Amino acid sequence: MEYKQETILIWKIFICLLFFIININRISANSEPKIISTQNEIIAYVNHTAKLSCIIQNRNQRHVTWSRVHFMNETQKLINLLYVDLLKYTSLNRYHLTHLVDKDNRDHLNLEIRQIHLSDQGYYSCFVTAIKPISEIFHLKVIDNTRNVSLALRSTLDIQQEKKEEINSLLSLINISISNIFLMIILILII
Repeated sequence: MEYKQETILIWKIFICLLFFIININRISANSEPKIISTQNEIIAYVNHTAKLSCIIQNRNQRHVTWSRVHFMNETQKLINLLYVDLLKYTSLNRYHLTHLVDKDNRDHLNLEIRQIHLSDQGYYSCFVTAIKPISEIFHLKVIDNTRNVSLALRSTLDIQQEKKEEINSLLSLINISISNIFLMIILILII
């Protein structure tokens, strides 16, 4: 009798473990991380800030690494580690990492390179550790064209000035309309 109860107990444990393994496999298959970044080519001007966004779906506490990648030839590359999660591995103060989680529970690990130099041009990698590791390569192109930048800044200032004038015009119309409404109310009350 005791042997039968032990056998039944072993079978129950076996079935529970089997059920657990099947469900874990199903859950882990649905929760594998995926990089869904949309912009892999980034253009930035010298002395400006470049933002490389690694957007990860189903990160689930997996480690994320940002690196600078130098391709030596077709088979060799040199990797300079910049960040692992939020831990910085570079002495350059121009590199900053921000981490945000959006309403859809996607992790945004944004590598910002401030005061861009021409030497910053190249490839950067966002790497996610998982059963099947994934990565995304970003190409940063740096433009040193101060004439176009000053034209762009001037154009931006012109647009801002036009918007200010438009807002002032609308405000004056609103003031006139409010004055007219007030006068009409007074006339109605008098009559």
